Amino acid sequence: MRISESIKTLRAAAIVIFFTAATGAEFMTNANEPQPSDSVISITAEINAAGHVRVSQPEALTARVSSRKTVSEESTVTGEMPGDASKVETAASRRHASAVRTGYRIQVFDDNNPRTARQSASSVKSRIEGAFPAYRAYVTFNSPYWRVKAGDFRSRAEAESAMAEIKKAFPELKAYIRIVRDRVNIYD
Repeated sequence: MRISESIKTLRAAAIVIFFTAATGAEFMTNANEPQPSDSVISITAEINAAGHVRVSQPEALTARVSSRKTVSEESTVTGEMPGDASKVETAASRRHASAVRTGYRIQVFDDNNPRTARQSASSVKSRIEGAFPAYRAYVTFNSPYWRVKAGDFRSRAEAESAMAEIKKAFPELKAYIRIVRDRVNIYD
C-alpha cells in the first residue's frame, strides 16, 4: 500500500517536472514551507503538502494555449503538407475580419481527383479572385474533396446575385456553382 502511494507521488512529480521543463515554467511554493535543496523532493513535498500545485507559465505559452483560431486566421488551404513549396497565403494576412458568423458562400469548384484537384482548385481560386476582387475566394480540403468557395455573404439574396454574376463570367463552372451555408468573415 505504501509503495503504490510512493509510485503515484513519483509519477505526479515526473509529470510536473516534464511540464516544467517543456514549458519553461517556474514552480511556485509557499514561503512558509522549508525549501529542500533537491528539486524532486521539493516538488514531492509541494504535491503532498496542501494538495495544491501552482505552476507559473510564460505569457507566450498562455496566449498560445488559450488563443482560438478563427476562420479568418485559418490557412486558405487546409491539409497542406509540411515543407510544401507552394505556400498559400492566409486570409488574415490580407485583412482581419471584425466578426465570424454563419452566412453564405458560393461554391464554385469541387473535385476529388488525387492527381489534379489541388492544382485545379488553386487555378480556379486565382481566376475567381482576378475576375471578382471584391469576393474573397477560399480553397479547402475535406478529404477527399478540394473545394473553392467565394464570398462572405450575410444573406442568401446577396449570394444569389453574386452567383448570377459568377455563372455569367464562368459558364464552364456552371455545373459546380451553388450556394452553401458556411462560417463567413464579416468586415466593417
